[in-house]
Amino acid sequence: MTYPKADAVIVGGTAPRSLDALRPRRDLSVLAARESLPAAFVDVLSTALDRLPAALRGGVPVVMAATDYCVAATSQYVGRCVEAEAGGRRLRPSEAMTPEPAQLLQELAEASGWNGTGHVLISPRAATLQAVRWAWGAVSAGLHAAMIVCEVVQAAHGDGYRVAAVPVTGADGARAPQAGGSSVVVSGTGLVTAFGDGGAAFWQGLLDGRRELSELTRFDASRFRSRTVCQTPVQAPPGRPTRRALLDRARAEALREAGLDELPGRTLLVSAGVVPHLPQVGDAPRIDEIAVEPDWDGDGSGVAPPDAVLMAHACASGAFGLAMAREWLLCGLADTAVVTGVSSLNTYDYACLDVLRATSTTAARPFDEDRSGVTVGEGAGVIVLETAERAAARGQPPLATLSGISCRVAGQGISRLNAHIGAACMRDALAMAGLTTVDYVHGHAPGTRQGDEAELLALDQVGAEHDWRGIPVSSYKGAAGHLLHASVFPGVVAAVRALRHQVLPGTPGLRKPLDARHVRVLRDPEPCDGIRSVLVNNFGFGGNNAAFLLTGGAAGRMEWSTDG
Repeated sequence: MTYPKADAVIVGGTAPRSLDALRPRRDLSVLAARESLPAAFVDVLSTALDRLPAALRGGVPVVMAATDYCVAATSQYVGRCVEAEAGGRRLRPSEAMTPEPAQLLQELAEASGWNGTGHVLISPRAATLQAVRWAWGAVSAGLHAAMIVCEVVQAAHGDGYRVAAVPVTGADGARAPQAGGSSVVVSGTGLVTAFGDGGAAFWQGLLDGRRELSELTRFDASRFRSRTVCQTPVQAPPGRPTRRALLDRARAEALREAGLDELPGRTLLVSAGVVPHLPQVGDAPRIDEIAVEPDWDGDGSGVAPPDAVLMAHACASGAFGLAMAREWLLCGLADTAVVTGVSSLNTYDYACLDVLRATSTTAARPFDEDRSGVTVGEGAGVIVLETAERAAARGQPPLATLSGISCRVAGQGISRLNAHIGAACMRDALAMAGLTTVDYVHGHAPGTRQGDEAELLALDQVGAEHDWRGIPVSSYKGAAGHLLHASVFPGVVAAVRALRHQVLPGTPGLRKPLDARHVRVLRDPEPCDGIRSVLVNNFGFGGNNAAFLLTGGAAGRMEWSTDG
């Protein structure tokens, strides 16, 4: 174990008055105020990076607490949606998307040589505490030689933002050894999609090549380009958000599959797909489908607030949550981790995708030459993680091992996938797993013109380096739709069941596969005896990129549950 230490706190911001009072403090390094938040953020984080040894600066992880910014940015966007609807007009492209907090990290990547992992925590009342605990625990355990904790808060009088960052390093400032001797496994999964409750229903629908398309009925969609979605049959009781009903069903299945009657003590809960309470727009219609209640209790999970995390990384939030959960387990901050995600059809997400012309007017066709956009899906997913030792101690056979994972916030612009960054994530995940090839890739592939092509280009880049020859790749999104912030969960279930059943799912809706040199796009399911590794990609707006490896083995599949 290494003993961590914190460097000086670097403070900057956009409100000069809020910084003036801090200048006399000797424990702070106070920078000049900047006109914009991105400029202040880059200034503070660049100064924090300069405090580290040169060998660490490029890849040091940054954990960012940004509850205030997330609430303000989301409230502004919801307000614009409400105004547009009240005025009988469509949103303008300039109104369609408020930058997510992760885009501040993208600004840092573009302005400096930093290309490390970045995580954004937006947990009500606890984000900064969670960031500090994570950095202290990970550096102590030797998972990282250094980390930077960053906080973005509104100034006391609401006239700007204050940004603070502190580098956390080992006591000697040297690169810490990687902690070893343990691995993190998937013990249970739960899923609700348009196919209904359960991973088995989703998997069977995927193998059958069915497309669970329907007319959108959650809200009035007459003003939108597309009204075709993949909507669940779930009807929540009066006064209860649909997202809560979806999560309850997915969580029950995941705990049952993990052999747990309830969540044990020292559980970390990571939630994707919701934002903190939004008091500025509390009376907006159906706001409870995207925002937690004022006294959020972890969606009824019973997890203590310091261990209940909200995470904001657009459609890659689920994979970023898996990365966080893995590190908390390996450094002993939690004994069990539960990663949850939900996408309940709502006017705000839909309006954004509509004005960006990201939705298909027909239906999504991932990896197809004639693809025309996303079909929005509805659903929820839950993944239970623990260390292999803990699972073995309670006699729980793992479904798969999370053998490698890489998350980066970098790229070009708000919505475009950068093939080189996507390839870097795949490359890093493979290296962490000690692999150079995989048996199958479950692609992100939402069906957009640019995104699908860039993902295949990224796969070809990695394939060229390791002489891949026809590695199969497919996507579920033509069958169950794009679950947005919760999009990773069907991908995990597909990967786990491919490992279990030794069958590769096809790509429902695919007619004319895109060409690729080192991978081949599957239209129909295929048997694949001996499959032991699956690469899962998860990308999102705002430069959020992630890839991870799930491994198992044909020899061990008879030990697993055989339901479905």
